[in-house]
Amino acid sequence: MNQAMTSKQLSPARVRLSDSAVTAGATSLAYTAALMLFPHAFPQILQRVFEGGYFFRTLALVLVITNAILFLLICKRRSQKPDLLTLSYIAFLTITLVSVFRMLVMFADEQAQVSHILLHMPGRSGIGSEELLLYTHLGIVFGIFFPYVLVRLTRDYVSSRDSVEPDAKAHGAGAGQ
Repeated sequence: MNQAMTSKQLSPARVRLSDSAVTAGATSLAYTAALMLFPHAFPQILQRVFEGGYFFRTLALVLVITNAILFLLICKRRSQKPDLLTLSYIAFLTITLVSVFRMLVMFADEQAQVSHILLHMPGRSGIGSEELLLYTHLGIVFGIFFPYVLVRLTRDYVSSRDSVEPDAKAHGAGAGQ
């Protein structure tokens, strides 16, 4: 097959929300299994990574790789042409969501430190491993599912805008006859 024949057979990538929902659910199950198998080690590892300052970089890297693999699997399963622009858009949205998530977690950590100081409590201040487990789980599921929601919404917006223009051209051509 030549390049022209291959490009005609492949359609542009279209994303369904069910694909990202299944991946988010499977990731949630894997997260739960890791927590059940390692009830003490898993939270401690997350806490050490958080305190070491590598938590959000690691989370962003894992989510970008997961979303890229998911997008490529979607395209392969549906015999669609993977679009580099859409893949870049998904990576950009994922990194943006991790940045917003970082601000929220850092705000929660600051609030926990302030309340710790105000209540004169001894021990470690800031968010604990239980809160970090919750934030991590929500961040992972949100980071997998929400970029595809935005891609779907913007694709529908762009395709509806593009479909209006040919109709307007046809209407203008019909009026000129």
